[in-house]
Amino acid sequence: MKEISLQLPDIKLGGLRWGEGNPVRVLALHGWLDNAASYTFLAPKLAEAGCDIIALDLPGHGNSQHRPSGSSYHLVDYIREVGQAIEVLEWHRPVLLGHSLGAVVSSLYASAAGESLSKLVLMEALGPMADPAERTGENIKRALNRALNPSAKKRPYYSIEKAVEDRSRGFGGITHQAAEALVRRNLVADKQGWVWKTDSRLRWPSFLRFTEPQVENYLSAINLPTLLVAASNGIISLDPESNSRLRCVSHAKKVLVEGGHHMHMDGDVAHLAREIVSFIQK
Repeated sequence: MKEISLQLPDIKLGGLRWGEGNPVRVLALHGWLDNAASYTFLAPKLAEAGCDIIALDLPGHGNSQHRPSGSSYHLVDYIREVGQAIEVLEWHRPVLLGHSLGAVVSSLYASAAGESLSKLVLMEALGPMADPAERTGENIKRALNRALNPSAKKRPYYSIEKAVEDRSRGFGGITHQAAEALVRRNLVADKQGWVWKTDSRLRWPSFLRFTEPQVENYLSAINLPTLLVAASNGIISLDPESNSRLRCVSHAKKVLVEGGHHMHMDGDVAHLAREIVSFIQK
């Protein structure tokens, strides 16, 4: 594992790299409030199979810069940065791999610039959360109120272990080992102890959300080999009766892996790696 950084036109991103020089290039994107260390368990297995895998810290996460003062973290802004990262790396048609938020961003990028990719792997997300159009005004009001009344301070932790404990009980629930990998990359010392490096604005409500027809429209525009992975105790369904979005990516290969939402960290990682490698090598 190697620490890396990428200087994009407007922001500097941190990341981790495994298998440098291997023939199959994979750009990996993590989930909301996670970081590149979320691939600590899966990436070595992909590297052993011939992948050169770079997991980026998205802006505001991990070792990446925060957006400038006065900016917000709009979902669509990440799309540009994925394209810029591929250009800076000078990678020709890499595989794009994403988990949760990273999978949402990957699917958005693939719908707009699929010709720059060879394959797409989506783990535990098929498009973003959607709201009906009639909630648009309410969402803008809520987001504006938060932007005008930001939180003043981050709560400090007096020990890394306490932060690990809290993270293990967070969204999706993860093992102590998985939580420790994420936390150690996401803490910085201050005078009172330890605080999260993540930008607090990442928790602010979005000014605008997609409607369901918009999500289905862009998912239907994805026209490249796609692997969709769901966890047995995760948050998405592979049943077309309960997940209407599946019809938008009917060409996708669908796989169920044992584990929770973070199955690439503490689920059946070996099975997941085999499925991804088999898909990539076809």
